[in-house]
Amino acid sequence: MTTLLHITEAAIRAKSTEKSYERGEEYYCQGTVESATLRGNRLFAEVQGSEWEPYQVGVAIADGDFTASCTCPYDWEGYCKHIVAAMLTYIDPDDDHSIPIATATPIDDLLAGLDAAALRVLVHRLIDAEPRLVDIVDGFCNR
Repeated sequence: MTTLLHITEAAIRAKSTEKSYERGEEYYCQGTVESATLRGNRLFAEVQGSEWEPYQVGVAIADGDFTASCTCPYDWEGYCKHIVAAMLTYIDPDDDHSIPIATATPIDDLLAGLDAAALRVLVHRLIDAEPRLVDIVDGFCNR
């Protein structure tokens, strides 16, 4: 059984528009959340959408609140329907519409054993795979 950090439906509604919440609830009920993995206080999910590949959802959970991102092109107010669907899976894992939430090693634990050289190699590989990450690295290093 997965130990979940407490998030309420009201918290999800507060971070989405009424329309995106309703669409996310429809997605959830239609079973579009293909996978969900909890790594410590981070949830990673794949949610089927209009593209061939499922959208990637990442959620950081802390103190009854959460921040999230999705690879879909949604760029309006509040969180998208894919995030809503993933979060509904998270808050009610025993619901008929939910899929099992896997657990895996938390990210901090994965990184804890790496020295500076290994971390540099990892960052280079991530940038090679996702060139947009160079802006995040640049912003982090030049703050």
